[in-house]
Parts: sequence; C-alpha cells; structure tokens
Amino acid sequence: MLIKATYIPNSATTPILHTMTITHSNPPYHQGYLPSRQGHTLFFAEYGCPDAPVSVVLHGGPGSSCNTSMLKWFDLATQRVVLFDQRGAGRSLPSGLLTQNTTSELIEDIEHLRTHLQIERWLVIGGSWGALLAILYTGKHPERVNGLILRGVFLAHQEEMIWFFQSIKALIPDAWSQLTEGWTVQQRQNVLQNLTEMLLNGTTQQQWDATLRWSHYENSIMAAMLGQTPPRLSLTPPSTALCAKYRIQAHYLSQACFTNETELMENAMQIPQQLPVILIHGTHDWICPPANAVRVKAMLAHTDLRWCAKGTHTPQDPGILAALQNAIAQHKPDIFSQTA
Repeated sequence: MLIKATYIPNSATTPILHTMTITHSNPPYHQGYLPSRQGHTLFFAEYGCPDAPVSVVLHGGPGSSCNTSMLKWFDLATQRVVLFDQRGAGRSLPSGLLTQNTTSELIEDIEHLRTHLQIERWLVIGGSWGALLAILYTGKHPERVNGLILRGVFLAHQEEMIWFFQSIKALIPDAWSQLTEGWTVQQRQNVLQNLTEMLLNGTTQQQWDATLRWSHYENSIMAAMLGQTPPRLSLTPPSTALCAKYRIQAHYLSQACFTNETELMENAMQIPQQLPVILIHGTHDWICPPANAVRVKAMLAHTDLRWCAKGTHTPQDPGILAALQNAIAQHKPDIFSQTA
C-alpha cells in the first residue's frame, strides 16, 4: 500500500507556516489536584485563555511528566491548554505508586479530568508514549475529541523493546556499553528484563544504579540524534522523582504497556474518519522508529502524516517544534463539531 505523506524540511532557514509570539513563563490561571477512585491524585494546570478552544497534552514516558516548555507549542492568547501528570508521575501523588496504575486507568483519568474541568470537547496532543495513549483514549471517547495531533508515536510492540534496549547498540555502542557495564552475558541479552528486576525488586542501591544507567542511556541517545556531545554518567544518587520515573517506565514496558495490537486496532477503528488526525514523525527518530508512523497511517488511513526531514524524537528539535506549532495553529475545532 502506498503511504501518502507530507515532508517538512528541517532547516533554520525554512519558513514556518504560522508565526506567533510565544511566552511560556505564564503562570497557570488554574491548577490543583484531582483525586481518582483508586488512591491516586493527579496534578493538573491550565494555561492561556479560559474561554478559548481547549487542548490537553499527554506526556511521554511512561513515567515522565508535563512541563512548561510544552507551552511553546501554543499561542496562549487564543488557546486554553491543560497539562497534567499521569498516575505516579511528576507532581501527581503518591509519587511512583505502581498499584492501580495501568493504561486503562490512565484513560479513565483523562476522561475524569475532562469532566472535572467541564470541557465538552478538546484537541488531544500526545508525543511518544503519549501518542499511543492519545489513540487509545480517542478510540474510547471519540465524541469528546475534536482533533488528534501525534508526535513520534510509540506503539509498545515487542520489536520496539528489542530495538531500543538491544539492537540500537549498533548506533550508540559506547552508551550501550555503559548501560550494561559489569553485567553477565545473560543480563546483556535481556536488558529490559534486568533493569526491571533491579528497579522493581532490587535494593535501594540497585534501584539507584538502574536509574542512573537508564537515564544516562536515554540522554546519550538524545544527544547522539541531535549531534551533541554525550553526557557524562552521573555518580550522584538520583532524586526520588527520577527513580519513580524509571520504576513506572519499567512497570509499563515490562508489561507491553498493558495493551496489545488487537486493542490498538479496535480503538483506532472507533475514531471517526472526519476527525482531524495529524501525525508528525522525524525521519531520523532513533527512539520510536519511523516504521511506527507507517503502521499508524495503515490503521488510520485519513491521518495527515507529516515527515520531518532529519527530525529526531524530541520537541526540542527545531524542526519538530515548528511542525507542532504549525499543526496546532492550523487546527479548527469548529469544523469537526459541525460534522460530529
């Protein structure tokens, strides 16, 4: 099947389709904590114009958090933006709690937050793990979504786990050697399994060790993609928040993120063809391979697939950032509302 897509040049000299003055030092006009029904409490914050069309951002990880750099994507004078931290992540409480923390419960949380904030429909924006979560949420609640913008989509397939923890060593051999230094042959052949054992069943020292290894490995891949000098491996004990991030990530990745291909396909089939879907993916994304974008396009044929030439995985990449800004600026929430 021929996949039709748009290629976006990634160059500082390339004109941006939409220009805006971005200030992301704006304090939230509303923030708080929303209790769930299973002992978790979600941190959320709202920015921008209270009466404007609403966007919600689903952060990556799993286990990462939202941050105010995401506000660079928006014109806060004309948009309302909801940021929140998923269960156990960021400022949500209890930090790092793994019980009652699965994908289906995260989907319930998103809908609970929408209801709490009295939002009828919103634009759902997700990157990496957040993109997968966005597809699953929209499939469950299509009537509550007026658009979907995905970036660097992660699909939680077994081959992705093998790529990230094993095969990618061909591109970043030094970082992979540091990740697995001192391990046995068997441990090196099962990196995710070994990290999960250290993080979820290990001593405090083993949890610190796994956190520092995994964090340095991720940061090294990001630096390599961007052509930057790799970071030094920290020998300082990690923060509680950083340990919580990787404990959550191990919890999810070791369980295929509590979803599967069948569920993803079923949810994608529930997304209306008239719902605007934009997928931005870097051609040089080493973390979530570009093949993922092709798979999503095959599931959601009406997706506007926009390849970012030489683009990587992070929205800190100027090309990815510009593509996100353009996609959000081009979104017309009223169009879908009239056809829904």
